[in-house]
Amino acid sequence: MNDPIREARDRLIHEGLQSALRGVHGVPELVERSWRRSVGNAVESSKPPKFREEIDLESVLRRAAVPVLEHWQNQLADTGTTLFLSDRGGQIVARRSSDPGELHRLDRVHAAEGFDYSEDSIGTNALGTSLVEAVPLFIKGSEHFSDALMVNACAAAPLFAPNGLVVGSIALGSSREAANPMMLSMVKEVGRQIESRLRSSSRPQDLALALSFMRYSSAARPTVVMDQETVLANTPGIPYVTVATHVMLWELFRSHDWSRRPHFSYEIEAAALEVTARRVTDAAHEHYIVHFTDMASSAQILSVTPGSGTTSFNAAAGLPPARRTIGAVGLVEGPRGSGRSMRIQRLRRGLPVVLRDDFVAAAGEDLPWDKINSSLGNGRDVLIRRCEELGPDGALKFSDVLKKHQQTWAVGMRSSTLWITVSMDAAVPALRSVVRDLKPLERTFALDAAPETIPGLVKDILETVDAEARHTISPAALHAMTRWNWPGNIVELKQVVTSAVQQIHGSVIERRHLPSHIQMAAPRKKLGMIESAERDAIVKALAATGGNKSEAAEILGIGRTTLYRRIRQLHLETDEKSI
Repeated sequence: MNDPIREARDRLIHEGLQSALRGVHGVPELVERSWRRSVGNAVESSKPPKFREEIDLESVLRRAAVPVLEHWQNQLADTGTTLFLSDRGGQIVARRSSDPGELHRLDRVHAAEGFDYSEDSIGTNALGTSLVEAVPLFIKGSEHFSDALMVNACAAAPLFAPNGLVVGSIALGSSREAANPMMLSMVKEVGRQIESRLRSSSRPQDLALALSFMRYSSAARPTVVMDQETVLANTPGIPYVTVATHVMLWELFRSHDWSRRPHFSYEIEAAALEVTARRVTDAAHEHYIVHFTDMASSAQILSVTPGSGTTSFNAAAGLPPARRTIGAVGLVEGPRGSGRSMRIQRLRRGLPVVLRDDFVAAAGEDLPWDKINSSLGNGRDVLIRRCEELGPDGALKFSDVLKKHQQTWAVGMRSSTLWITVSMDAAVPALRSVVRDLKPLERTFALDAAPETIPGLVKDILETVDAEARHTISPAALHAMTRWNWPGNIVELKQVVTSAVQQIHGSVIERRHLPSHIQMAAPRKKLGMIESAERDAIVKALAATGGNKSEAAEILGIGRTTLYRRIRQLHLETDEKSI
């Protein structure tokens, strides 16, 4: 018997994304969108789901959901249906059914705990697609992308945490023959009960946030109400806040002097966005009301950029950032181990895709300067890392390559960019004289001096060590990481994040997964009047010298070592407006 829906799916697979299926063969628009994503992600329809890893039996989501699942398991006895719970990554973390025969059938298609049912793994399916679309849906028979799942029918609904973010999905599945349209209504009710338990497990002080939030939940302006552990967002505000930005904003609010300036305002010029906030105190509980104003009137998503306490924005709906021209030279200045190369990776996002050569300067070794010059002349971006390691001879050769590149670029004969990372304080005088006239695109600081940058760095590291995006990190874990002083800087941070990804069974890295010394790190203290005055003087001196600490120390009348120590001890803010 002909199956027009399956024929449409096969046509899309064989003809590719250029195939025009919209409105043809009765394929629902939502299903076609999911099919196209599946084809774009190179999902193979014949491959079974993969077993990802052991599930975390103690996750917050599972603890809230299991009692509800077990109640409904009894209610659904003899209906031929099975309940599934997935985490935000699409892994099945719980399955409940009273029919042994149905469980055996599901085992054959790997619809069991621990298996990956995300859309980018096995294509269109209710459990995974509801996470992507963030709406309840019903997928039946040939609407599935996977060949093996075409015998099934499944209704699913996304699960939302109290802060409005999707934390998983709940599904009710059956054989295609036993499918019933009422399955969608039933799974919505199960989802509402799980979300209710998630809300009831919140902290008592969340009531104060809820009362503040009630004033803004229906406002058209993007608004969030937050404290150290919780974020509540109205619908327009949801795209502006992630776990990383929550922690970053908290660090900025904590360093703000609310006694002198009762309102907080932070303008991100590159994104044409302004963040404003005010503090609300309720007994010992402190929280903040935050508004976002998009001055360019375009929907954008806030994300933390590593180093210098600045922020950047990625366009909504997964679009890349707008392309921009950096110029002949892209310089990032800061101490070694402060994330300079990671900053350049972010700066290069959204630029025209070109090949890039990467060279690392080392003391006593010469770089292939002819090759560097040739690559730049052939339109290839070049990155020279750790330029502070260049000696006097290397600085002279670097100067020759730099001058030739700038002159050729200025007359339109080159379009490539020479990227540089350097620590001015560690560079020889000959190199400092060459680099001094170059305006840094960004400056980075040691992690201990810029705790608000840690969330963005963690996000970047996760994207590298967890390429399939299976793990996220909890706010509590990020807060603990911002309190640690990170003597090993980026190397230590990478080790901690990588170890967590490799060792935990669940999808969320929680504080209990971190090393004990980080879990126990003491909160950073607020500055007193004398320390605040000292901090302001250091910031002004750094601004006057373009960030050169040796010259700033001379202005302040203190030794360079003393200045370094006070910068670390005072946890200086490093936003661009300060330095």
